Amino acid sequence: MHSPPPRSRTAFTLVELLVVIGIIALLISIILPALSKARESANTVKCASNLRCVGQGLTMYIATWKQTLPVAYIYEGMSFGPPQTPTVADKGYAHWSGLIYGNGVVGADSFTSPSIDKGGLPPTNPTASNLDPGQVNETAGVVDIQAPRMAYTLNEAVCGRNKLVLGFQGAVRTYQWVRAPQVRQAARTILATEFIDDWRIVSDAPRSGGGTAVCKSHRPVHGFVATSGAGPSVLNMEKVPIASTYRRVTYADLTVNAPVNYDSNTTKSRLDWVGRNHGKGSYDKKLTNFLYLDGHVETKNIRETIEPSFEWGNEFYSLHERAGLQ
Repeated sequence: MHSPPPRSRTAFTLVELLVVIGIIALLISIILPALSKARESANTVKCASNLRCVGQGLTMYIATWKQTLPVAYIYEGMSFGPPQTPTVADKGYAHWSGLIYGNGVVGADSFTSPSIDKGGLPPTNPTASNLDPGQVNETAGVVDIQAPRMAYTLNEAVCGRNKLVLGFQGAVRTYQWVRAPQVRQAARTILATEFIDDWRIVSDAPRSGGGTAVCKSHRPVHGFVATSGAGPSVLNMEKVPIASTYRRVTYADLTVNAPVNYDSNTTKSRLDWVGRNHGKGSYDKKLTNFLYLDGHVETKNIRETIEPSFEWGNEFYSLHERAGLQ
């Protein structure tokens, strides 16, 4: 009687295990970047879709008000003519999002972006549960009429601010309402875009300390700078005297790297508040979603909105006195 032959060993050798582990690691290194890129691409598309929805709400508002674009914000209860007094600020802000928020077309989620922490920036006066770490309310005891989280901001050149009366809160240049037909090349004029993803930059407080940690998410952005004056005149066009001149922003006016604080001495233009929230690579190579006056949305680098064609307005339409553009 013959005994059965001994069974051969089928276990992996150490070398074989190392080869398998190496192959798995190689596959992971190939797959993970592809998954990350796919996720980022999906976030970009979702952000563009949300901005398009916001555009639909704005279009309905503009049509309702005889082709008149909104101002970016007013103080709640503020009159649109004299007299105006700073005391109305005690009631908080009535933000442009409050005009279309909750109307069945634009819900809270449409004002958010998946590429920004918590979906967007908090209001200047949010509820206590909606404050970001380090943020304080500008006015205690009030809550702004604004969507809870705001990933988008308007173009100030077509949607002005609440300085509608000369001298109101130091305004030496006033704003006016803009009617859509006034804007030349509407299909190439930006109506809204994305905020940068850090509320502290959209603030009156540098990260290095000092000032008040108030998020200014109620404010719009614009593509112009003053060519005379200093300090806030560069960023706040209502502080630019009528006799002064201003010009279009150039690419050299943008901060190449992500801004690290809000300081009128270091922030070159209000376009530094525009987020470069999509894509990989260096900050200046990333992409942004832009909503145009005709309702379409484009995803591209901010440089493409400045040169070769300037898409922030042929002029600063919302300024009551627009002379002085170089």
